[in-house]
Amino acid sequence: MTQKVPIKSLLSRPRFKVYTNLSKNEFIKLIKKYLDQNSEEYGGYVNREVAMIRVRKGKDKYWHPQLQIRIEEDEEDNSNYLVVRGIIGPKPSIWTFFAFLYGLSGAIFITLGSYTLSEYIVKNESVWIWSIPFSILLAMGTYFASLYGHHLAKYQLGRLYHFVNIVLNAADFYENHKN
Repeated sequence: MTQKVPIKSLLSRPRFKVYTNLSKNEFIKLIKKYLDQNSEEYGGYVNREVAMIRVRKGKDKYWHPQLQIRIEEDEEDNSNYLVVRGIIGPKPSIWTFFAFLYGLSGAIFITLGSYTLSEYIVKNESVWIWSIPFSILLAMGTYFASLYGHHLAKYQLGRLYHFVNIVLNAADFYENHKN
């Protein structure tokens, strides 16, 4: 029985949430086993709560994505289900950097733009008029840089999606063939 993880799009930090009857230890062992078997392609670590998986491709580039898997027991339902949540996206440092650049461009636009508008209304001229196109260019540059990074990481996104599908299909197989 093969099924695919329900990810609607690989465009912007795709997330998934699936359930399995495996215990935490069984699921962790399954991830570790697959990481060991495919150590030339995948790297990362697994602990009791989280797994972090990366595609190995020569040296790890700054823009390469990673797969974060959170393993938790289903507390909403008193069943024996294990909830596996995942997100495929850039490293936290990249995500923070781009958020900073968007915030900076917004702050420049609002702060200096307001000052420019006030000064222009009062004096009919402003030396800060450059701040408005600068903030727009900064936001657009950040957006296009993120698109370029996404383009560069497309192969790794696909490989991480493949990793998720293989591990969860193996979990499904293991679950169906338990005693």
